Amino acid sequence: MEVVLFHRYGRGRMSQARPLKDLTKIVTVEQILAEDKRNQLVQHIGENCALESARFDSIGLTIIHNLVNHTQLLPETSNSYYSQPGGLIDHALNRTEAALNLFKQYMILEENNSYSEEQKLWQYALLSAALLQGIGKLQIDLTVELFDNSGQYLKQWNPLLENLILVGSHYSYTFQKESNIEFRKRLNLLMARLLMPASGFAWIASKQEVLEVWLALLNEDAYSAGTLGAILIRANAIALQRYFNQQAARHYGNRGRYGRVSTFGGGAPDSVSDIEQQIGIEFLQWLQKGLDSGLIMINKPPLLMVPGGLLMCPDIFKWFVREHPEYKNWQAIQNAFLSLGLHRKGPDGSTFRFEHSKTQQMYSGVVAEDYGSVCMPAEATVSHLTTGKEGRVSSLELIHNAPYNNIFTQQTQQASPPPLAHVDAAGEWKNPRLPSIGNQHSLLPG
Repeated sequence: MEVVLFHRYGRGRMSQARPLKDLTKIVTVEQILAEDKRNQLVQHIGENCALESARFDSIGLTIIHNLVNHTQLLPETSNSYYSQPGGLIDHALNRTEAALNLFKQYMILEENNSYSEEQKLWQYALLSAALLQGIGKLQIDLTVELFDNSGQYLKQWNPLLENLILVGSHYSYTFQKESNIEFRKRLNLLMARLLMPASGFAWIASKQEVLEVWLALLNEDAYSAGTLGAILIRANAIALQRYFNQQAARHYGNRGRYGRVSTFGGGAPDSVSDIEQQIGIEFLQWLQKGLDSGLIMINKPPLLMVPGGLLMCPDIFKWFVREHPEYKNWQAIQNAFLSLGLHRKGPDGSTFRFEHSKTQQMYSGVVAEDYGSVCMPAEATVSHLTTGKEGRVSSLELIHNAPYNNIFTQQTQQASPPPLAHVDAAGEWKNPRLPSIGNQHSLLPG
């Protein structure tokens, strides 16, 4: 590893000091993980991991510590989910604990009821990918600035080069307005390798099939990751459901409006965005309850599984309004769902159009990411797209089968290819100027 011996901090910004009360102090891993819920999650992860205690500490707990050193108390999002201080590590721990619990259901154990070394390797690949999924957002979604003990600006943090505890004692952060999802996926791979213990990565790399799936998980390519890909999507949904249920409990009390127990209490929304998100959470819980009971079905309008997600047609929001007369406007309910940040975004906004390949009927609406898994109960009633038969399917199986659905085709406008760009002296890529009409005529044959 390259060691930087000298660094000229903050040149050109030496006068930009900040009051320490406006900054977040960098603290130790032990302080961050001492919080009750985090401590319990780390314990559950260790208990559910098949590795021996010393081995887990060496290649499992080390990832958690490296992750905490990198993320400190940064939130997962600016204002949608896990937006509290430490939300990024809270999300990762909840997702990982859920993933290990789901993994147990897909184990074929020998007579002695213990995991083989090969099964332990697959579990470790899932554990590490669950902890590090989406870590590339540190590079492109957040801008983190480092300060010393007196509040003097040092530099902007580059998470690809160092963790937060190496330089400075305080930090501030801002979220970028837009994210580049494909770039984040590539960064996930780089940053995951940075945070992995050498012996843990060597173990994964020792078997090509495991390495291939591990890279697919980090690249957020569930289709190529098979069963583990479906497990990780479902685990992430469970982590999000926990968060939203906790937020609902803060607003409605310990059992929430739809009776889901939570340990959080007190505090009502105090801003328009908070109120909008509470309505979005109420819609999610209503939808989950309807799917659980079978009253609402998958693949029967207004909920259709389409490439990349779950299409929510306007009628699903109108249905909610009919059952909740205190709300008058279905568009407001749709916007409340969108405020949770669980939908796909397209070049034309949040609405997508799909055509049924057999009936040519068009459907439009918003698309919930990850096949709508955050809306799903443990199992739901699904209508078969070709036969029309209805049956109960586990949410994990539904997620696994969703990429193979090719009944619907997304309707998009044909985009013109961009011209070949040229790089100028400043290193900027720019579109070349088109030749004049006269020059174009000179290129014609004859």
